[in-house]
Amino acid sequence: MRVAVTGTTGRVGAALSRHLSIRHEVIELPRTLCDLADSDSLAACLSGLDCDVFINPAGITSLEACEDDPRLAMRVNGAAPGKIAIWAAERGVRVIHFSTDYVFAGDSTVLLTESDPARPVSAYGRSKLAGERAVLAHPGNLVLRVSWVFGPEKPSFIDQIHARAMAGLPLAAVADKFSLPTCTADLAGWVDALLDTRAEGILHACNPGPPVSWHGMAESMVREMVAIGTLGELPAIEKQTLAGMTAFRAVRPRFTAMETRRLASLLGGMNFRPWQEALTDYVRTLTISRSD
Repeated sequence: MRVAVTGTTGRVGAALSRHLSIRHEVIELPRTLCDLADSDSLAACLSGLDCDVFINPAGITSLEACEDDPRLAMRVNGAAPGKIAIWAAERGVRVIHFSTDYVFAGDSTVLLTESDPARPVSAYGRSKLAGERAVLAHPGNLVLRVSWVFGPEKPSFIDQIHARAMAGLPLAAVADKFSLPTCTADLAGWVDALLDTRAEGILHACNPGPPVSWHGMAESMVREMVAIGTLGELPAIEKQTLAGMTAFRAVRPRFTAMETRRLASLLGGMNFRPWQEALTDYVRTLTISRSD
């Protein structure tokens, strides 16, 4: 299968490109070849493209950047996916588009399903919801909502906490915001399996388990670091509040943990490991890589 993947210098795009190339012919479309902010670049990319599936993880993910320039956010995260979907529909190409848990308002206290109403509270969330709707306007397409993605392709919150703990620096993390992490290795495997299905509509794609805060993730990390001997003792982790994060100019939803039973049902033969296991494995990988 010929699979085009945007954003291949980003965390999700790089993971997909590496994993899918084992079974498929992957056409990498980094920003230098397919800039979603530039209509001419996107048109030129699509005009000469021949693929069976178009996977789009590219986009603006910084909430503050989207808040500062909502028109740019809507052009990249909303309008560009719509243009891709129109191009794909004319050629019988399936689109798999990536979205986010930030399309939800965050006022829930239970796991969110694909049928729960999306009510974004930020320019980022609104732009991603617009992209979802533009892609799903064409039958056969699939939207994957992911959350708190981590992996070796690009540093994330997890890498920052690990590095600070290793350096003996003070640790702090927000304790009153909850979601579910997504491991890129697992995500790439799910996408690979979904290519063999006719799944369409919206799927929540994150590692299962109990909802967790950034502070809870940090605690899990340092416990594992102590268990494997990387740290001699458990460091203190200051509990921060979402309201106290002055650097966050854009509103963040407080609870966006997503239910993943639909994805698990579609890919029934796969092992969906909980986020705790995925995080533990990643912490061990970080420790090994730093010791090489």
